[in-house]
Order: sequence, then C-alpha cells, then structure tokens
Amino acid sequence: MESELNNETKELVKAGLNLEENILKLGLVKWGNKLKNFEKEYKMSSDEFFDKFNKGNLGDDKKWFEWLFAYKSYHHIKNKLNIIKTINL
Repeated sequence: MESELNNETKELVKAGLNLEENILKLGLVKWGNKLKNFEKEYKMSSDEFFDKFNKGNLGDDKKWFEWLFAYKSYHHIKNKLNIIKTINL
C-alpha cells in the first residue's frame, strides 16, 4: 500500500535529510583529512594502501588498522551522501 506524503511530512523529511547530509559532510572532511595525513606520512595513496593491506603486504601494525578504519569510514560516508542525493521529495 503506497501513500503519498503530504507537504508537511515532506518538509519534515527534507529537513531531516538536510541535517543528516550536513553531518555527513562534516564527517567526510574529518576522515578525508585523516586520509591525507596518512598518505603524507607513509607516502602512498589510500587506495594503494588499501590494496596492499588487503593483499597482506603491510602486516598487522595498529597504524594500518587506524588507516583502514579512516578509509572505510570515508567511503561509508561518501556512499551515504550519494544515497541522499538520489532521494527526490
């Protein structure tokens, strides 16, 4: 059973999506900066790091897991922002 959203409900949903989008954008900047710092420190791109890490070429040092977390967080947020962009109200 599909139902159309009334204008008041649409505005509420739009406001919620706008807030979520702004929060996600802040997170994207935060994690993007962390990635840049890792790239500068270890002199490789995050994509190169991710490939090497997944192939087991870097070992199990804590620093690699911190970079991995930053990498996955950045891409998770980017994906959520792309989903928000597809929503039409």
